[in-house]
Amino acid sequence: MSAPAIADEAPAKPKRERAAAPQRAAPAQQQASNWSGGQVGGSNGVSSVNNNFVEPGAYVCPTGSTLGSTCFETPFQFSGHKAAYTIGPFVGYRVQWGNWVVGIEGDWSYKSSESSLSQSSAASIAVTGSNYVRTDQFSGSVRQKSDSSIRARVGTLVTPWSLLYVTGGVAFAEISGSFAYGGSLFLCPGGSSSAATCVTPSSTSVATATTAVTWSDTRVGSTVGAGWETEIAPRWKARAEYRYTDFGTYTKTFGLATRCTGSSGAAS
Repeated sequence: MSAPAIADEAPAKPKRERAAAPQRAAPAQQQASNWSGGQVGGSNGVSSVNNNFVEPGAYVCPTGSTLGSTCFETPFQFSGHKAAYTIGPFVGYRVQWGNWVVGIEGDWSYKSSESSLSQSSAASIAVTGSNYVRTDQFSGSVRQKSDSSIRARVGTLVTPWSLLYVTGGVAFAEISGSFAYGGSLFLCPGGSSSAATCVTPSSTSVATATTAVTWSDTRVGSTVGAGWETEIAPRWKARAEYRYTDFGTYTKTFGLATRCTGSSGAAS
């Protein structure tokens, strides 16, 4: 008897495959920024305006008196540090070199900040053999109506989208003012020097000095400041800025119209 011999084949061993190495993500490239080019925009905010006014020389004195000895001028001065809303446009151009941005900018802003004062007073003036009372009425105002500037800007990028900068240049302002003075000299009867006795509804002044003037000037000054600007959307930027501007001091000179109505003359 014979039977076929059956040989079992050994199962093939599975091939080992090397696992693929995980792919490394390409390093993220920092987004570039471009701050070069023109810029047009608008600004608004608060302007704290310091107005000062000093009037040093309006008076009326009787004949025989001496200014600074027997006759004194009445001081008149005031100041105001008012906050005003300001708004206006600006244009500029800048160039970027690496992290540095330089440029030039011009702006114009409207504001309306006015300081004023009205004052009334009386002063006794003694002259040999007579006593007088002078009444003084003052009013004055100073107003800043607008300003503008042409400035350089230099800044550094703290991020590709944020700029810290300083700025400075020449500034211009429209400053107007007014001044009015009315001085009346009264002769006191009976040697009295009391304003209540000398100045009554029926009293007549022996001399007057008056003036009323207005002016408007364009002043040139300087401005410096610093700010922060950031990109809020493509082609759109926002900024916050502080600047100090100084237009200096200046003097206006006006004459007084003097009128003598009695036997006592006046010097003004």
